[in-house]
Amino acid sequence: MHKICLSLLGIWILTACSTTPPSSRNDLPIEVPSAWSTQPEMEGELPEGWIKDFNSPQLTELIHTGLKNNYDLQATAARLSILNAEVTIAGADQLPQFSANFAGQRERRNFIGFPDGFGGEEEVINNTTNSFNAFLDLSWELDLWGRLQDQKLAAVGDFQAAQADLWGARLSLAAQIAQAWFAAIESELQLKLIDETAKSFRHNADLIQKRFNRGLSSALDLRLARANALAAESGSANRKRTLDERVRTLEVLLGNYPEDQLDLASSFPVLQTNVPVGLPSKLLTRRPDLIAAERRLAAADLRVSEARKALLPRISLTSGAGTASEELDDLLDSDFFVWNLTGNLLQPIFEGGRLRAKVQRARAVREETLADYAATVLNAFREVETALAAEAFLKEEEEGLRLTAEESVEAEKIAWERYQKGLSDIITTLEAQRRAFTTQRDYIATRLLRLNNRVNLYLALGGEFKIEDQDLAFNFLD
Repeated sequence: MHKICLSLLGIWILTACSTTPPSSRNDLPIEVPSAWSTQPEMEGELPEGWIKDFNSPQLTELIHTGLKNNYDLQATAARLSILNAEVTIAGADQLPQFSANFAGQRERRNFIGFPDGFGGEEEVINNTTNSFNAFLDLSWELDLWGRLQDQKLAAVGDFQAAQADLWGARLSLAAQIAQAWFAAIESELQLKLIDETAKSFRHNADLIQKRFNRGLSSALDLRLARANALAAESGSANRKRTLDERVRTLEVLLGNYPEDQLDLASSFPVLQTNVPVGLPSKLLTRRPDLIAAERRLAAADLRVSEARKALLPRISLTSGAGTASEELDDLLDSDFFVWNLTGNLLQPIFEGGRLRAKVQRARAVREETLADYAATVLNAFREVETALAAEAFLKEEEEGLRLTAEESVEAEKIAWERYQKGLSDIITTLEAQRRAFTTQRDYIATRLLRLNNRVNLYLALGGEFKIEDQDLAFNFLD
């Protein structure tokens, strides 16, 4: 009996030695480039982490608050715990199943005897018996073909994919918080700009009113100046509404009640680094969605193998050992020890095509998963290439708008001075004022776009511009 148990243990160790599904990256029908087709013009200093690149302690604090309190992230973490339990459930079939059983029975039987031959009645004999037994039962399917191992590893693949999904959710939440914070700052800067513009326009309208009262300006000049001031004041209300909406959105991302009570920075953070030249495409190997897609493909491969092995014979062992006696006290007596060992062989013959249909279904799911993996990889390359190209475009656009805004503000001052001296008409002055406001507004908006694009680039790369240890790619989220 001991030799049998040791042999079974050896078989179990051999079939359960693997703990993670093998990689399926070699099946990807896409040639991965070693570098990106779009390269930045200048090499910048590498940041310690993408959050630190924005040099804002407030942003760092907000992100850690959101990672701790966001309810959507907590739901994703709970789903990971569910799949962790599924791994245990799937692996349980590989192990021997033990159960303890105790039973007691008291039974009375009646026996009818034969007549005595002298005219007497049949004799009825009563017999009361007790039976007690205590057994330890074992059942175990020998995983000779590795079907149960494939089943367990497929569940492990699903769990690893869910882990990557959780990492991706944390990375995405950090990016959303950063972009929501930038958007709220942009709204506040736009509100400040339009309030200052409205104040300036109202001041100009009051001066034109005085000139009109002295007969130095026409009614047309006065009405155009008033219309300009009223339009700016109306725009202020619109900006206040946008700011309120964006602050409440950020508060919800942080897991807080949306009460519009969040303090914002007075200006945009300044990017500390440029995108370095020669970013390797292997940076994408840490992207959570690519990791998840590859792990799901690995799980799908294993489920094909599992479905095929279900067509093979199954060998199982059942065994029981314990004591049986008519007296309860004898259950602990080794003289009453009994045992049994049974082997079973099950070979599916006809099940209406169900098993082969399961193989076909598993193969189709695997092909679908492979196509999804390839699409995810292509989309990842597109996101990186787009963000890299936009980085250069937005940097050039931001610098151009900065210079344009400076020139427009100076032109507005000159136009107003010339109008007061009677050297230009009101139309020229109002156009200069409108242009100065528009260029400053566009400059602020472009600064937001550039910050958002940098976040998108980090998101597309799955982190900062370098990998010191791929296994620690998401440590900044802990």
